[in-house]
Amino acid sequence: MALGHTQYFYTVELIALEEHLNHSMDRVALLREKALKRNDHQVASQINQLQRVINLVQRRITRLK
Repeated sequence: MALGHTQYFYTVELIALEEHLNHSMDRVALLREKALKRNDHQVASQINQLQRVINLVQRRITRLK
């Protein structure tokens, strides 16, 4: 029974992490748009790196499911 509870909470935490990452990706995309409108290419480049990291984590979470 304990294993079932552990698996349930594991799954719930993965879903919560996915949701948080999706919201973070949305916010980061907005920041990137603002940086591009300001022609701040250095910040846009840093935001691209952040987006790549978030995508990597999202793919790893998908593999864990």
